[in-house]
Amino acid sequence: MALVYVEQLEEMNVEQMQETHENEIKILNAIDNLAISCDRGEATQEELVQKIDEYVEHVHKHFANEERLMQKYGFPSYDMHKTAHDMFLEELQQAIKYWKRYEDINKITNFIRRTPEWIMLHVNTVDVPTANFLAKKMDSADN
Repeated sequence: MALVYVEQLEEMNVEQMQETHENEIKILNAIDNLAISCDRGEATQEELVQKIDEYVEHVHKHFANEERLMQKYGFPSYDMHKTAHDMFLEELQQAIKYWKRYEDINKITNFIRRTPEWIMLHVNTVDVPTANFLAKKMDSADN
């Protein structure tokens, strides 16, 4: 069973945003599967840490790209959208800090297992309208 499925997210009109979210879902589900495998002794903690690092890097690139597109095309709710990203990144950093300080990987995997709820809400209520705006602006820029 997966933490989250692509089908739970509304489709976006900007292909690169759609692909980014689909990739993020794959990484989240891989982290969950690795955490379970670690508990069973079927995977190493190093594999799990590597996948968590991949997720953190992906999130930073994901948000930076969306913010770049919003600025480029003059998205009117940029500040609100960026604030949502910043708040998520702050929570992620706190989870990482707690994990490293106490050397307890469950601190970060528990955080990651809670992120699908945030992702679904953010994508369906914030990213989809943003993508709709961006798609219109991109289409008119191409013509």
